[in-house]
Amino acid sequence: MRKIYFQHIFLALFIFTAIASLAACETTTTKTIEVSDTELESVDGPEPGEATEGEAGTATGAGAVKTNTGLDIAGLHQADSVQILFFTDPFGKDSLRYTRFFKHYNTSDDSTVQPLLKNLDQLFLLRTEVMKCRSEGKIFFFKGTQELKTVYFSTQANGDCAYMYFIKDGGFYYFPIQPATAALLRKLKPLAVKPSAEN
Repeated sequence: MRKIYFQHIFLALFIFTAIASLAACETTTTKTIEVSDTELESVDGPEPGEATEGEAGTATGAGAVKTNTGLDIAGLHQADSVQILFFTDPFGKDSLRYTRFFKHYNTSDDSTVQPLLKNLDQLFLLRTEVMKCRSEGKIFFFKGTQELKTVYFSTQANGDCAYMYFIKDGGFYYFPIQPATAALLRKLKPLAVKPSAEN
């Protein structure tokens, strides 16, 4: 009788252990599947040719992501006027104070503002320090009376120092200056006037 009793206890323990192990296996399998599903969902992108909300027309191809241009980063989409400063002697001997003397040209004419904005609506080179080039001048972009951003420029034809750039969060965002933009700035330079304090 005792022998049968011990066999029942042993059998009951065996069944209990087997059920507990099976339950543990099922729990582990379920967790693994859930983690795997979460990882797959996190890398899903838009369907080919589909743009995400707020990026209509900017995402192209499978899983394409919108790349910000200078207009996005500088917040210049609403700019409606500019003041362009042309340094008097940007390539003279005085390498420290040449930016203090200038003439300026102010306009809200779209035929001037839009080409300047278009030059910033492109990819950029982000640098941690300023290039060793002298700027010919700088452009203040405005929305009404609110100054939005200052952009420096050089129209030099040698390529290395032909740029537009602005500073944000300690970074220097450089854009190649387009030939049409350089020509526009050269055309406007003779129209610039001295600040009233110098008259």
